[in-house]
Amino acid sequence: MNVNLNQLARYYANMNVTIIDLIRAIVPPGRKYAGGNTPPFSAWIFPLRGQARMFFNGVPYEMEYGKIFHAGPNLPLEKEVLGQSEWDYMVLHYQAVGAGSGTVPYELSHFELETGYNTRISDLLQRLQTCCSLPGSLLELRVKSLFFSILDEILTSAVNRRSESGRLLVEKAMEYIGRHYMEPITIPKLADQYGLKSKQFAYLFQKYTGMGPNEYLIEHRVLRAKELLSTTESSVADISACVGYSDPYYFSKLFKKRTGFSPSMLQSCSEQSKD
Repeated sequence: MNVNLNQLARYYANMNVTIIDLIRAIVPPGRKYAGGNTPPFSAWIFPLRGQARMFFNGVPYEMEYGKIFHAGPNLPLEKEVLGQSEWDYMVLHYQAVGAGSGTVPYELSHFELETGYNTRISDLLQRLQTCCSLPGSLLELRVKSLFFSILDEILTSAVNRRSESGRLLVEKAMEYIGRHYMEPITIPKLADQYGLKSKQFAYLFQKYTGMGPNEYLIEHRVLRAKELLSTTESSVADISACVGYSDPYYFSKLFKKRTGFSPSMLQSCSEQSKD
């Protein structure tokens, strides 16, 4: 499930949450479990050490520290411990009511958030575990406060992680364009190369470069064409092909629109300056 983090934050802000329990489990390597269901509560799952694979409603999740998972109640469940190490994790069960109609029922859904290595989440979990083991109305308030502190830390880390991932993806796309600008490049194919839809890819590109991917590609091609027109004696048709345009007439119109002068005019000026 692709989670909109802003929507998720808004969703929980409007929910009435009751904490059921916080459990820590350590499972030996090689252990498998199938044919069951998740408990009748929503759950946040926090990997601490080792690796495991869990299937919620048939969807696999590779669990390890640096990722946090959510599972809804009463979902078909399978799990197995991977590798030679113990699988150490914590599960926070809760119930939530109060979301408005028309919103995604996140408390019933399964999804994954990548937070990276965040020791504050671990510290908050330890404090929450201590509070959950003690009675008292004031502690109930503290438990709920800690839950939302943990949720806030999860979402903040996930936003930062996605921002970093998005920036790196755009940098890779820019490098790709720099190496392949002379080839036929379409934005849908370029987006698909990074596992995104065209609108998602264009949004990220605009966010980190200040221009759309098609605009960036054109600017890169025009800049390279100016270099070739100024430093070589190649024909306009050859240079057009060299920068990815099979139609020299279209290239000339585009070049003039972008620079204010035609390719042949720039070429002529460059030749005169050499003389």
